[in-house]
Amino acid sequence: MTTSEVIEGLVLPPLRRPHYGSHLPPVVSGMNRAGSVGKTTFGLNLCVQAALGGSKVLGIDADLQSDMSYWCGYDGDLIPDGVMTVHDVMLGRATLAEATVPGRTRVAAGDSDGAFAVIEGFDLVRGSKKMSQADSELTMDPAGVFWLQRVLKKQIAEGQYDLIYIDCPASLGRLSVSLLLAAVDVIVAMKPTRKELRGAAALGIAIDEIAAEFEEFGASAQASYYLINEAKSTNSQGAFYMNMQKEAEELFEGRLLPFIGPSVRIPEAYDAQEPVVFWDPSTPLVPIVNKVLTALQFPTKELV
Repeated sequence: MTTSEVIEGLVLPPLRRPHYGSHLPPVVSGMNRAGSVGKTTFGLNLCVQAALGGSKVLGIDADLQSDMSYWCGYDGDLIPDGVMTVHDVMLGRATLAEATVPGRTRVAAGDSDGAFAVIEGFDLVRGSKKMSQADSELTMDPAGVFWLQRVLKKQIAEGQYDLIYIDCPASLGRLSVSLLLAAVDVIVAMKPTRKELRGAAALGIAIDEIAAEFEEFGASAQASYYLINEAKSTNSQGAFYMNMQKEAEELFEGRLLPFIGPSVRIPEAYDAQEPVVFWDPSTPLVPIVNKVLTALQFPTKELV
């Protein structure tokens, strides 16, 4: 095949580069219309495992809850004075580099830097609860919706990163539109219910409409991949959910990522502030993420 690769039975469309900046790497975002569907879980661990495999990855925590930052030991609710975040970048008060911190995993008790180990190859634009104000703040500047697109185009050097991942809020307000204008391939997350499938399909259509509206400004985002979290594996766990998963396979054919089943190890890892591969590498999420990375031809070195 010329447009996708078959690796261990998984077929995925290839990642694309932004039209607005040909020097940039693929820019992927995670989105959904309802919270707690595994968007941040998958995105954070995708970044970490890609970095562990040798890629240079930038995660941008633009979600209102800043869970990606918390998972790495940075509190988005309590920002020390003078510390820059994605909110400062959005308002033009800081450069991307000034708001970027190293991705980390906990190695000891406490909140000091010594309680965490740096994950080489993974940088994180620190999140902030102030992003809850973003929708209204972005309306003050007619061109404000292009803030992240401009930042990535002007402040990321060619070859600086192999992958950029944007963690988006669970909404489709002005902030999300601004993030879509910077993204290219979108991962839409959901659970196996009728409401979630309908929402995911509608979100895919909305993303296409936004890309078409802003096409002349380099927008090219599309719902390239769909993710089902808390999937069931047998009818005894719920035949209804199994039927929904079957429908999702038909509805999102060729773009559906491997199912992620329920596992207490994932919320445990979040609570411990350790990416899943560090907390418990035997968790099924770890090989799933590696399989997706391999299908997307990331990273360049051997996956762990």
